[in-house]
Order: sequence, then C-alpha cells, then structure tokens
Amino acid sequence: MDLQAFYASFDQRVREIVAYGYDHSPAFRQRMDAAGLDPTAIQSAAELSRLPVLRKEHLVEIQRQGPGLGGMLTVPLSTLRRIFQSPGPIYDPEPDEPDSWRWAPAFRAAGFGPGDVVLNCFGYHLTPAGVMFEEGARAVGCTVIPAGIGAQQQQIEAIASLGVTAYAGLPSYLKALLEKAVELGHDPRVWPLNKAFVAAEPLPPSLRALFEEQYGILVYDGYGTAEAGNLGYNGPERQGWHLPSDALVQVCDLNSGEPLPPGQTGEVVVTLFRRDYILVRFAVGDLSAVMEPGPATVIPTPRLVGWLGRSGDSVKVRGLFVHPRHIDETVRAIAGVAAYQAVVVRESHRDDLICRVVPTSDTDPATVSAAVEAALHEALKLHCRVEVVPRLPDDAKPFVDERRWD
Repeated sequence: MDLQAFYASFDQRVREIVAYGYDHSPAFRQRMDAAGLDPTAIQSAAELSRLPVLRKEHLVEIQRQGPGLGGMLTVPLSTLRRIFQSPGPIYDPEPDEPDSWRWAPAFRAAGFGPGDVVLNCFGYHLTPAGVMFEEGARAVGCTVIPAGIGAQQQQIEAIASLGVTAYAGLPSYLKALLEKAVELGHDPRVWPLNKAFVAAEPLPPSLRALFEEQYGILVYDGYGTAEAGNLGYNGPERQGWHLPSDALVQVCDLNSGEPLPPGQTGEVVVTLFRRDYILVRFAVGDLSAVMEPGPATVIPTPRLVGWLGRSGDSVKVRGLFVHPRHIDETVRAIAGVAAYQAVVVRESHRDDLICRVVPTSDTDPATVSAAVEAALHEALKLHCRVEVVPRLPDDAKPFVDERRWD
C-alpha cells in the first residue's frame, strides 16, 4: 500500500478524534489552545503535525494535575475495566471492551486461533503486558494459561500436562524455559508447542533460528507499548512490523515533529482513536523508520524496519536534538570516510558539534571534509565543525558528549 494513501485513510478518524477530544478532554483542549489550534485546523493525518508531540515526561505531569488522569479521561474511572501503572508513574486505563489493546491481528497473523492453548508469560503485576496479550489471544479464540514470569517448573509441568500449543512472552524467557525443561528431563521437541508470539525485547535472527531449527517453534514478533498497545507486528513474511490499521503510527523528526519519508530514522509517534482516553500525537520514546517500498506483502499496510534505539539517547545541541544514530547513518553514507568520531563540546558557554574524520588513503581530505560538513548540516539542521585527522584511538567511541556544566 502506498504510504501517502495509507495515512490518508485515517483522515476522517483524525478529524473525529480531534473534535471529540477538544470538546470532552480538558487536557487535550489545553494542548490545542497552547498551540493556537482549534479542531478546524486539523482535518487530516498530514495536518496532525501542527500539534506538538506529547512526551512521556509531559504525560506524567498531566496525569498528576487532578481527577480523570489530569483531564485526559472523558469517562469516570468507575467505568473502566482496569487501570495499570507503568514507570513514571504513568497510569494506563483499559476500557471495558474486548481486546482494547488491539493485539488480535498480530496473533491471527502468527497463526494463533481456536484450538490453541497459549502459555502467556508476559507479566501481570501492575503493568498491562500480561492482560493485553491475553486479551489478544482470547480475541482470536485461544485458551490462555496466565503464567506470568517465574515458577518455571510449574509452567513446564503445565506445558507437558495440558498440551500447550503456543507461547506468548519475551523471547529470552522462552529460551530459558526450554533450557530448564531439558534440564528437568523433558524433550521439548515432542511437545505440541509449535508457535510463539514474542515482544518487548529484540529477537535476533540467531535466536529465531534456534527456536525453529532446534525446537520446531515458529516465532513471530511484534512491537507495542503499555500506553498505546499494538503498534506493529510480523506478517507471514516476518520481515518488519506491519503498521496497524486501527491506530495511527507515524515516524517523525525529533525536532520538527514532521512525519519522515521511508528509510529515515525518527521517533515513533502514535494517535489512538479511543474516546474514553484521548491520546493524540504521543511520542513513545522509541526510534524506528518506515521500510522502503518493496515487493507486495500478504498484509498490505506499510512496515516499520524494527527497533532502532531510544530517543532518550539524544542530546540537545543549541536547542536541537542530535541522536548518535542520525550522525552514524549520515557519515557512513559518504564515500571516503574510514572512521569518524562526533564530539559535543561547550566553549565560552556555547555548544559545538565537532566531527573528527579519518579519510581513506585514496580520497582528497578537503573533499571528504566538505562532504561531511554539508551532509551533517542537511541531516541535523545544525552546523558541524569537521576536523580531518590522520587516525583515531582504537577505543574511540563514535559519539562523545564532553560538555561540563559546573
């Protein structure tokens, strides 16, 4: 599906949630008013970027402001099914409706369905992971064992006794569970356990291969957050995370908040369309990129390339966010650079970004210097001083912040 057409398909829902939120959520109205906007100013997904993003630290502060989670809720607390707590603290309300975290499509794509018995090893204590994945599995017809994390011997007994066919949880925990089973004398290869849906941590190709080749467990993975639920999941090709069609997930520039084209790294920003809790233009704190267009996939929505780090690794230089990954992507794309190191310094109460570059032996140093300076200015919107050096220490880090504030 064309990316522009995909985002345009959200236009009506964007108009409706902005108008509804403005009329019913004091916190959202305050955000809009502070930006000098009323609902008529946002009539499409493309126009959402007029509203500054809401970051996690802002969400914590808003929720502390008073009843109704600081005015973000549009319904009484008593009408909710559950309220969870994430670090911050951030309170995550769950409406009283099935699969409100919207994980059913991910489980369906992973082959979960009626007849499956799922061992759910996501955590159930305070945070919503256990419940949100249980709700998704139940929505596609599975029976769920609410195992949580820990008590591995009991979990292994349940797998062996109840004919568990599927697993949901961290990939590292599945590996630990299988190794513990072998230690206890079981042979997981004869279990009916044949599929898994994993999330919340990276799934390296080597680990996926171990599950599939050694244990015969087909593994799919997905991406989401406690605040927003499902933000992406594997299709049958298991390459990248398909964007959901029931939430607006964008990859935006760290500084301008503008949506980025495919291939460019930015911050994941989500808008939900639930009316009980208005969460619009929420920056989840993760970095990703939309995949470049390629061959057609079974699920037609665009895909995220995967998790590319935390936006919290950014530093501010003269008022602009600079992320080490942006520098790395930019410099490595320039021919003639053998090595580099970016250094943030503070001189005379002024921030400066210096890029020390080691050119290859067959390259004109002045040409490389000019190319790096121009590329970094284009990528970061910030002037960077380039210094050509003959070598860098073997242990030189690619990004160093040397500023001192005393």
